[in-house]
Amino acid sequence: MLFIFLFLLIFNILIESCKLKVNATALSYRKINERAEIDKVTKFVDPLIGTQNEGHVFPNPCLPYGIVKVGFDTDDIKDNHAGYTVNGSITGISHLHVSGTGGEPKYGVISQFPLTSTSLYTIPLRNYTSLRSFEHFEVGYSKFGLKRYNVTVELTAARRTGVHRYTFIKNKQNKAFVLLDLSHILTQGGSSRYRGGSIYSVSPSQITGVGHYSGGWNEGSKYTVYFCSQFNKNASSFGTFWKNFINENATFLSSFDIPFDTPDIGAVLGFDFDSNMDERHESKLVITSRVGISFLSSDQACKSAQEEVPNFDFEKTRELAVNAWETELSKIRVDGEVRSDLKTIFYSSLYRTMIIPSDRTGENPKWSSYDNEGKLVPNYDDFYTLWDTFRSTIPLFTLFQQSRVIDITRSLIDIYQHEGYMPDGRSGMSNGITQGGSNADMVVAEVFLKNLGDNNNAINWTLAYEALLKDAEYDPWERGIFEGRMFLPYYKLLGYIPFPTYRTLGYTSVPCSKTIEYSTNDWSIALVAKKLNKTDDYIKYHSRAKNWENLWYPNMTVEGAKGFILPRFINGSFDTSWNVINTTGYTPYYEGSAWEYSLDILHDVKRLIYLAGGPQAFERRLDKTFKNKSYLTPYFNIGNEPDFFHPCLYHYIGKQWKSVKLIRDILKRKYGKGPGGIPGNDDSGAMGSWFAFHAMGIYPMAGQDIYLINSPHFSNVTIYLSQNTTFTILAKNQSIENIYVKSVKLNGVNWNKTWFRHQDIKNGGILEVEMGDEVSTTWGIINGVNGESLVPPSMSDY
Repeated sequence: MLFIFLFLLIFNILIESCKLKVNATALSYRKINERAEIDKVTKFVDPLIGTQNEGHVFPNPCLPYGIVKVGFDTDDIKDNHAGYTVNGSITGISHLHVSGTGGEPKYGVISQFPLTSTSLYTIPLRNYTSLRSFEHFEVGYSKFGLKRYNVTVELTAARRTGVHRYTFIKNKQNKAFVLLDLSHILTQGGSSRYRGGSIYSVSPSQITGVGHYSGGWNEGSKYTVYFCSQFNKNASSFGTFWKNFINENATFLSSFDIPFDTPDIGAVLGFDFDSNMDERHESKLVITSRVGISFLSSDQACKSAQEEVPNFDFEKTRELAVNAWETELSKIRVDGEVRSDLKTIFYSSLYRTMIIPSDRTGENPKWSSYDNEGKLVPNYDDFYTLWDTFRSTIPLFTLFQQSRVIDITRSLIDIYQHEGYMPDGRSGMSNGITQGGSNADMVVAEVFLKNLGDNNNAINWTLAYEALLKDAEYDPWERGIFEGRMFLPYYKLLGYIPFPTYRTLGYTSVPCSKTIEYSTNDWSIALVAKKLNKTDDYIKYHSRAKNWENLWYPNMTVEGAKGFILPRFINGSFDTSWNVINTTGYTPYYEGSAWEYSLDILHDVKRLIYLAGGPQAFERRLDKTFKNKSYLTPYFNIGNEPDFFHPCLYHYIGKQWKSVKLIRDILKRKYGKGPGGIPGNDDSGAMGSWFAFHAMGIYPMAGQDIYLINSPHFSNVTIYLSQNTTFTILAKNQSIENIYVKSVKLNGVNWNKTWFRHQDIKNGGILEVEMGDEVSTTWGIINGVNGESLVPPSMSDY
């Protein structure tokens, strides 16, 4: 008996011990999961930032660089470039969008819309729009109500598939319908239009077909979009429609391109409430639809939908979307913010940089390219545009999206190989529009100079250099608005692009800003040539990079500023009557004034300072430039990319502290939480990348391998250059008052320069910045104790 008693006692002790271990393990896992949730950075993203005040940001679900961007469109045509607007009725729920763009809208195609009606024949085909009853947005998810129909819509997305979940409330008078509208498109009455299409098949649980479209801001040629919409419940009725006519039980319909007419065309499914009611909610009908999108075929669209969203699992798709964003966003970790809203603004800014371009690898209908390993060469679309993103977005990618920027570069080179030019803008698989220079040059040069892609020979640099020289040497003639360098023969012969004597210009016929940008492009090519030991090319493009000086008119003084970039006629004379702060109409300066562009010589600031009268005169000029604290003037407009670099110009006269003070004020006044939180079109995340760089305390010299040191807004920034390589920025004594840099260490070494090269941190590094509330008299100055120049290098230094 004693033996049995002892055995049972020991057995019970072991059981209780196991229970404790299990409970402890469960508690441990719960704490780990709770910690993981706390550490997630996606919770800081507000997709609505930048959706107001012409920000034109896309707030609905998508994956980073995803093909499908599913979201609702409105009838507020002034601002519906991304489909969404703060006001207006919902006109459709479409699957392709861009983000942050200006000009004419693009896409808004393949629209699927839930509604209610008494019968198939009473559906208001010509006017089925609805006001919103509510709306809610998160990373990878949106939810809104269609007030007219009392329907709740939820959306999420996979790479090539949009997932819809509709909740209908049972109504004795009405039935549930889902309308697929092929002719739906975002347009302001310009070139963007529907060009015909077909409904291939209609069944109780699937609709397939194709739509043809053209135009949009880039004035692109016709593009074709295939779709496959599948449902988790069977419809009780179906049919096709054309204009206002329903053809019940029809399974096929085709529409031709009819000039000056856009007939409504599509298919409709009707669902019976009684046979499809939600088991948990007797008064509700919940329908899930997965809509695959392809540029190859409807079969491929169906395959994508089935593979990406198995079992119509909405919640799993949503979870995967959030995880995809978490993976990319957490490649930069920030802590110790000086403002409580900074993390929200920062991660929302990062988020917007990765909405477009779109990774369409495997979905290119024009060609398929393979590398030496037999793998598909990456294919990207929706560069909207490199003119907007080469200044800060692409340089940001070279830090935290290195594999991605390599793929983007490979895609640009591949487009050159198949279409003759790398794009500046590209959408709908068509190059265009080129707003300034051939700015793919800047992207290729920067990636090359930073030695990205060298480890695995991912980039064919011989072909890349060939693409650069094509931009620099060959006139695209009538295609100049879409690719290459417009008016290149004049630039090469005269050293500038002449202003027409009749003083009338087209939208992108901007001789002054193009001359400046071609010069900057040539300097980036020169740097590549130098590194490739192509001495003759280096000398040639170094010389051509001075061409901007041929438009410098030294004998004009305005408000104390001497010398300006002015229009110059073919006979060599200048148009001295030009108002240097004029920005209205079609001017010689793209989206800017002579005052602004006369500071936009980012590759040779040293020479600019000399021509402007020296450091003191240049400082007075800069002070005047930034005097108006709206920062949205013809002197300085932070809402437009050519001015992005201008706050950093104080570096070159040994007044880095003035750049710091100015940038702090711009970030405080012009960036915030809420729909109006950015100062203009987000331009594919360009506004976001500008904020992100300055919040971290550094800023890039685009098309080069140089970063400027400003003032961090976080005490700790960790950038994952790769999975195992980090670059950390530590700001010591960080506070609202301590905005000035007292001293710097880079990788443990005292660092007196206000800049560093990518080479200094490419294998990882630590930038330690000692902060204070007073301007340093020994750091950020022009020359060191041994006469060494501490300011960033200019072309004139080479």
